Amino acid sequence: MVTYAAAIYFFLLPSDFIYQDNFIPWRILAMLLTSTVFIPITLLLFLTKLGTIKSMRIEDQKERSWPLLLTALIYFCSFYIIQGKGIPVFIQLFLLGATLGVLFSLVINLAWKISLHMIGVGGLCGGIVVIVLLSGGGSALLLMSLFVVAGLLGTARLYLKAHSPAQILAGFMAGFAIEFGLMLILQRG
Repeated sequence: MVTYAAAIYFFLLPSDFIYQDNFIPWRILAMLLTSTVFIPITLLLFLTKLGTIKSMRIEDQKERSWPLLLTALIYFCSFYIIQGKGIPVFIQLFLLGATLGVLFSLVINLAWKISLHMIGVGGLCGGIVVIVLLSGGGSALLLMSLFVVAGLLGTARLYLKAHSPAQILAGFMAGFAIEFGLMLILQRG
């Protein structure tokens, strides 16, 4: 979701980020894709080989702790590394919010299985809503599309019987609140 947010920021929203080289957004997207997708997937494969988790789907609530902890660590390291590197504040804050979302899900997971998919898409919606509100730009169509995608994802998770409606709603609301609150507070500050 961090990579999606950055792509939306670079290519679909009016931005005050000015870059001399047109390749810069692509480099940032590649770095985000590596740190938020490829490295966590590699770790999941490794944990599967070790027998720590049964499958990449991590359906068992008890198996989620290590993957969530390692993902949070990777996200935080990525956030720390990009500080002061000229990467837009929005992307930095989105990565920090994703880290907090994963940590939140880790704590909740100790007692209850919350939808990680919905935390992610809720965070995407919350972050983009803040950017649209603060920039005064963006389209209603973009926001509507994001919420439709979130609804479709939640419906798919229900259809697959992966989560209850409460787990899906709680995941979306948590992700939205974390990104929205973090960005609203820190973007204005």
